[in-house]
Amino acid sequence: MQIDAKLPKEKRIEIAAEEIFSKFGYEKATLDGIIALADVGKGTVYKYFGSKEQLFYKLVAVKNVPFVEALQAAVEKEKDLQAKLIAYFAVLVEFYHKNSALWQIVYFEMLNNSYCRLIFDEDDNPTVVSRYSEDLVSEETKERYLRYHQLIISEFDILKKLIVDGMASQELKAGNARVSASHLFFGVAMGIFHHIHQVETTISYEEMAKIIVDRFLNGEAM
Repeated sequence: MQIDAKLPKEKRIEIAAEEIFSKFGYEKATLDGIIALADVGKGTVYKYFGSKEQLFYKLVAVKNVPFVEALQAAVEKEKDLQAKLIAYFAVLVEFYHKNSALWQIVYFEMLNNSYCRLIFDEDDNPTVVSRYSEDLVSEETKERYLRYHQLIISEFDILKKLIVDGMASQELKAGNARVSASHLFFGVAMGIFHHIHQVETTISYEEMAKIIVDRFLNGEAM
């Protein structure tokens, strides 16, 4: 891969970072590899981003903002629950398909910490706690965990609100909206990540979304 040398240095670093992180994952990706591909000095990377983790976070955060906006806009265009759900998942499936490598890093490398878990208060506000001993989880780790968790929650909360509204209107069975939304949201995400090579161009993202929503609303039984 060659990056246009005429691009601003910051943009070249972002392009190089996406290529290297997508190819090697977070742990095996190196700043030296990113620097070489971007053809910039090490000091330039530190000037714009500070560290490998800050570079990765900015890379995914910048992508996440328009993604969340697209999810919200898609939902707001529709009037009934089923259409809103289909619109939501059409956008989500396309984004997760096209950004699978980076978002798998968020899920599996940045959030898959065996020492941490989240607990939620009655308002669904999360707190990072240790699975074993508080001494095993530094404040820096907790902060990082919440930072990446918040990225995913910004996507998830739109779906959760649809389910809350659906339960309130009795279009959906009464229950715990966060649990229902979690099973649906993370089930779809894991399905995309683990079967990414089976996503064919013969079926559109909207058709995939319709299948997801049909199974959620109607189940598998005849």
